[in-house]
Amino acid sequence: MVAEPPAKPLTGCVVVITRPRAQAAALADPLSALGAEVLVAPTIRIAPTVLNDQIRAAVRTVGQYDLVVFTSANAVREFVARLLECGGTARLLSDALVVVVGPATAAAARAAGMEPALMAQEFAAEGLLAALDERDVTLAGARVLLPRAAEARDVLPETLRARGATVDVLTVYETQPAPALAVSAARLEAADVITFTSASAARGFAELMGDDPTGAGRPLAARLAGTRLCSIGPQTSAALVELGLRVAMEAEPHTSDGLVRVIVAFAAPD
Repeated sequence: MVAEPPAKPLTGCVVVITRPRAQAAALADPLSALGAEVLVAPTIRIAPTVLNDQIRAAVRTVGQYDLVVFTSANAVREFVARLLECGGTARLLSDALVVVVGPATAAAARAAGMEPALMAQEFAAEGLLAALDERDVTLAGARVLLPRAAEARDVLPETLRARGATVDVLTVYETQPAPALAVSAARLEAADVITFTSASAARGFAELMGDDPTGAGRPLAARLAGTRLCSIGPQTSAALVELGLRVAMEAEPHTSDGLVRVIVAFAAPD
């Protein structure tokens, strides 16, 4: 007779969430429901760009864009917030093809009143380019608006331009290290799993963990030797490796749900 899987396979497992507190629920709720003890320890914060002439100009001409591309839910929320500050609404984008990366970004777009015409199945800029190719979206001569974080990679705008598009990159927010850890370094080091949903969260974590609080001078990798680091995707994994940290698990697909699944697989293997 096959044994029934435990109803709460993460019972006794301590999982750390390093994303901003306002966005932690998408991970915290399912992990808690599966029995995990969840520690929310944001390592970054979202700093909206102050309304400026570039944003005002983009809002004035937003109806002239052929494509509006969002690579994160934060980009959607902050862009729409700037639209509202200028007296506009998401309806100004009714004539544009709204393109998103991933289900969380799609959900944020719908919540703001935009229905995505295209969602990339791979959760990175390269996946979005592949999705555009699959739909035969004509980029030559197209005007593209790309609201994003200040520190975002240039792979997407450079490739779109190489294919003949005119791309306006609009910085609507930046990620900054959190001012302090909400959970002690000792508790974080003792956790079973620490999750990272962005490269900036990984870098913020390393910065906030800082020097060895015991005074023994141990490197961060040694302090985390008993903890599994779980990444949402390749870019985040690469950032962790650059910091000298070992990635034990990477989500597949590269979503919050994917993170939960891989943590369960680790904690309760077949």
